[in-house]
Amino acid sequence: MDEFYNKHYLAVDERGRVMDGWSDGPCPERETAGAVLLTDKGGYQFRLTPGGEENPCLVSREGVPLYAWDGEKVTARSAEEIAADVAALPKPGPTAGQKLEAQVTYTAMMTDTLLGV
Repeated sequence: MDEFYNKHYLAVDERGRVMDGWSDGPCPERETAGAVLLTDKGGYQFRLTPGGEENPCLVSREGVPLYAWDGEKVTARSAEEIAADVAALPKPGPTAGQKLEAQVTYTAMMTDTLLGV
């Protein structure tokens, strides 16, 4: 009996950081131009390594890549590399609640109704 395999791919940025990964099992229509073929002997679900976790998280909660592609294999990025990427992220602007609070305070000041808080 012939064995059937799925192909597993990586999307890698210009610095070699793994931005995404997928299997052509559940994603047969996904464009693979420019993607790295990780393996052509994978299972249905994506794995970084044979026998590894299915569909592993590839980015931190901040959206920073946790893995890199060195041209031959996937490696975990160091804590220092990840911390440097987190530090380089743009600082978030005010939240909707903070904007509302500022508007209410401004309106109260302009109408002389500011309550002592």
